[in-house]
Amino acid sequence: MRGTVLGLGLLLAACGPGGPPPPPSAGSIQPEPINYPDIKTNELYGAGCNFAANDGGMSALVLAQEKEAIIKLKGKIVRIPADTKSQILPETARTRYVAPDRILILAPLPGAEPSENGVVRSLATSLTITDPRGQIQFFTKGQVQCKPM
Repeated sequence: MRGTVLGLGLLLAACGPGGPPPPPSAGSIQPEPINYPDIKTNELYGAGCNFAANDGGMSALVLAQEKEAIIKLKGKIVRIPADTKSQILPETARTRYVAPDRILILAPLPGAEPSENGVVRSLATSLTITDPRGQIQFFTKGQVQCKPM
C-alpha cells in the first residue's frame, strides 16, 4: 500500500507545473506499439480507449478496457487487470490497472478538455507505469481515444 501511495504521489507531482517527472528506475520498460496483427491474433476487441504517445505516431501503446489494460513488452502481449475502484474513462476504460509486477495509470492532464469526432472521444492524458513500490518504469504524455465497439 505504501508503494501505491508513493507511486500516486509521484504521478501527481509529474502532472503538476513543477517540471518533468522523475527519471525512470533502473528496471525501466519500453511498451511497444500494438498493431493490427496483435489485435487479430490475440482477439483484443472491445469497447475502451487506446493510448497513443505524442511522440510515437498513431499506434496504440495501451488498449484500456473495462476489465484489463493490454500492453506489449518484448514482443509479447501483457494483460493488466483493472482496478475496479478507479475512475472510469469513456467507454468503461479505467484510469488504473494493477498486476503483481506493475501498476499502469492513465491520468487526464490538468486542464485537458475532451474533444469529440463522431463516436470517438479524445483526451490529453499521461501514461505512467510503475513497479509495485511506486518507482516509475515508463512515463509519457499523449492522447486516449475512446470509442464503442
